[in-house]
Amino acid sequence: MGLSEFFLPQRLPRQIVFAGDRHAETFLLRGGRITRRSAFAGPALADGDGWAAALAALLPEETGVVFSATPFIFNFFEFDKLPWQRKALREMVDWRLQKIFPEDIAAYDHRFFRLNRKRVLSILVRRSLLERVEAAFAEKKIPLTYIGSSTMEILARARRAKSAPDFIVERDGAGCTLVFQERRRPVYLRKFRNVSDADTVAEIGKTVAFVRNQYGIAPRRYWLHDHLGDASAAPIEAALQTASTETADNGEYSRLPLGPDAAPHIPGCS
Repeated sequence: MGLSEFFLPQRLPRQIVFAGDRHAETFLLRGGRITRRSAFAGPALADGDGWAAALAALLPEETGVVFSATPFIFNFFEFDKLPWQRKALREMVDWRLQKIFPEDIAAYDHRFFRLNRKRVLSILVRRSLLERVEAAFAEKKIPLTYIGSSTMEILARARRAKSAPDFIVERDGAGCTLVFQERRRPVYLRKFRNVSDADTVAEIGKTVAFVRNQYGIAPRRYWLHDHLGDASAAPIEAALQTASTETADNGEYSRLPLGPDAAPHIPGCS
């Protein structure tokens, strides 16, 4: 299975709920454009609770849910060679996952995606979360046709971008996710929580240095997307530009535009 199969579901809904870190938004899409969006503060949607306000704002039509990075567990696995048969590949990936994962894998929905001939991206999310969300939609008789990840949606946008970033900074309240790319494919992903803006920039710098040393690439161009808006992202942006002057020997950080709209985490936006 190629990575594009995750990015391109068979049928995209025209109504999306974004379930963030203690906040949520609903989006109405028409012709690949956002025609309406409404924000809600406080719900713990990523825990499977607090769906009443979001569901009340929805139309009775096919709907998708996009979660932020919070409930997902990402792993990269590298093998000497990957088998092409899906069953054999599944067995190999499950075996590797069981060696490092301390919990019962059966409690998680596990999907994985071939990145090249040797590497796989593995993604886990609790089945109980998916079941609670499905039950909430069923109770309101709103068809739920898609559940996705904001991180993966932003990566999808990066794959299509004319000028692709070397790394992506995705912030969502107390959480921050960093994804590094080489030739438009993810090579490293890191999540961390509950650090200040200054510490976030310090952690970005440490991770950039790690990726540069580990993978032999020079991450310089980046996307910065904060789910709480540009005002929330401004301190990180300013600190990254300041950090550029301190790392001039490795190349300055350069922020690239995300695209024509402010919702790269929402599938179907052009």
